[in-house]
Amino acid sequence: MNDVPALDQLMGAYFHQDWDVDGDEWDVLDLFRKDEPGLAAALPDEIERTLADHPDEAGLRSLIVDELGGSYAADGDGGTYREWLTQIADRIRTTPA
Repeated sequence: MNDVPALDQLMGAYFHQDWDVDGDEWDVLDLFRKDEPGLAAALPDEIERTLADHPDEAGLRSLIVDELGGSYAADGDGGTYREWLTQIADRIRTTPA
């Protein structure tokens, strides 16, 4: 998806089916930030647009899983994709790289 290249790269290349070999979800995010600093910087704004464009959880899940190829199950522990993406954006904004 070229309108969200950072989110596309994060989901397809980092949260692929074997994502957990690199640690937990925050370890994977840190790896993305290290490997892709330019994309990581753009990620919070892309997430904000994505959340605005997909107000319902089912549509957001479909985007992340079906279209972008993300394999992290944000809803596996009773959470939501909206909460998870918000946490990712917040972590990128507030945690030094």
